[in-house]
Amino acid sequence: MRYLGLAAMVLLPAASFARHSTSAAQPAVTPQHVMLTPAGDGHDTIPVYVDGKGPYPFILDTGADQSAVYQWFADRARLKMIVGKDQTLSGQTGSAKVRMYHMRTVSLAGIKARNLEAYGLPNRRDKGNEAGILGNDIMDQAIVAFDFPCRKIEIQPRSVPAQAAVGAAPPSIAGIDAGTTLLTLPVTINGAEGIAVLDTGSRWTRLTPSFAKAAGIDTTSREFRDAEPFYGTSGDKIVPRAGPTGKLTVGGQVITNLTAQVVALPMLAQDFGDKPSMLLGADVLGRFRFVYDHAARKVWFLPSRCSVRS
Repeated sequence: MRYLGLAAMVLLPAASFARHSTSAAQPAVTPQHVMLTPAGDGHDTIPVYVDGKGPYPFILDTGADQSAVYQWFADRARLKMIVGKDQTLSGQTGSAKVRMYHMRTVSLAGIKARNLEAYGLPNRRDKGNEAGILGNDIMDQAIVAFDFPCRKIEIQPRSVPAQAAVGAAPPSIAGIDAGTTLLTLPVTINGAEGIAVLDTGSRWTRLTPSFAKAAGIDTTSREFRDAEPFYGTSGDKIVPRAGPTGKLTVGGQVITNLTAQVVALPMLAQDFGDKPSMLLGADVLGRFRFVYDHAARKVWFLPSRCSVRS
């Protein structure tokens, strides 16, 4: 199973990204910074050039195996549709068959990929202006520092030692969600143990009901409310419950008084069954200088030089 993060409406592509990326991205020789820009829907984007044109706003998404483009952008950029290679994507509310598109070149901050195949996603229902999503197929070529408090991302070529980005800080060694390229870490909420998928493409941290129950969280209490709905590939609406979930520990960090969403996600149910699990989203990862070395399965939660956004 393959997963495109919540930035991509939680779509689950059935085929491996390795069969679709025909040329590896080429990293820059020195670290480069790009600034984050609000997309208008709570996501942050970075400037990306496609087929020599742009920049276009893309989400850099650790919760996506492979890169993708929204339909409006595929049409506007006149991307070539790959005939006969439609893929069935299963999402939170159902499944749909989507087209595949060819991008001759994709470049950002010194990384340049050629001949990439991207999933075509249904247009967003919110106010976001995202053109698409760059996933782990791109980030395999670099060490990426997500510094949401400072509103920037640093992209460092893998030829440069990780210490240049993290100093002497030890990493957290990540697991992997079987059958995907998504990295995971063990977490606890109120002492209850679970597994978290690292997902910068999700605006919100989301727990499964089984995790909430294990952590003693009552989503029927007055402290919880219905959150903003989101939509899957079938177009059906899902409304999470949002409220205080208590103390989170992850990667050697402790966050007290965490507010998160509780919702049943087929992606987590398929991968982890009834085991307590969650998506660790940008609302939590955005509290740190989150350094992500996907190829080495290492991550760091470091303090940012900038104040954390409230």
